[in-house]
Amino acid sequence: MLLTWVRAIIVAVIFTLPVGAARAEAQWYYTGFLGVMTENVWYEVFSPGSIDFAGSGLVGVGLGWERPIGNSRFSYGLELQAVSHFGRQDHFEFNLPVVLRYRPENPVLPRLHSVAFGLGISHATKIPRVEIDRKGTSTRNFVYWMADMEFTLPRPDTSMYVRLHHRSDGYGFYDVSGGSTGVVFGWRKAF
Repeated sequence: MLLTWVRAIIVAVIFTLPVGAARAEAQWYYTGFLGVMTENVWYEVFSPGSIDFAGSGLVGVGLGWERPIGNSRFSYGLELQAVSHFGRQDHFEFNLPVVLRYRPENPVLPRLHSVAFGLGISHATKIPRVEIDRKGTSTRNFVYWMADMEFTLPRPDTSMYVRLHHRSDGYGFYDVSGGSTGVVFGWRKAF
């Protein structure tokens, strides 16, 4: 199953690599982030009074690439993440989502630079304890998705973001029912 996902991602990367004049429009970035795991289903984190923290944190780094879609306000790309968990969990996690990003023309929130959604694969070096405690079972390989809001900072090409960091069975894509949600704060620098 994981090998099939890896092959699909490699094919997607090959077909989306910039060519010719579009190469100048593509952008690389690196990111660092810190977060906390919750006991909640992903949508429950939007009700601050109902968030149950899991006593586990995460810290991660990532390398990303994105490219505008024509003349639109959308871009797409990939973000390779390496994550270390601590607290109730002590494993590493590697994620590779395909990311779709939108940059609003007149944002409602001050300094809002973009909103994004990413979907891909996740591999944990151990079965995550938080996922076992929530559902009784889990697996090392899962679907990964992220959703974030990115805000500009005074320094050029830098931003900060708040993100949902989520691993799940993908509504039955994996035979094991489970998942986990983290709330993450991060910093991003384009180069």
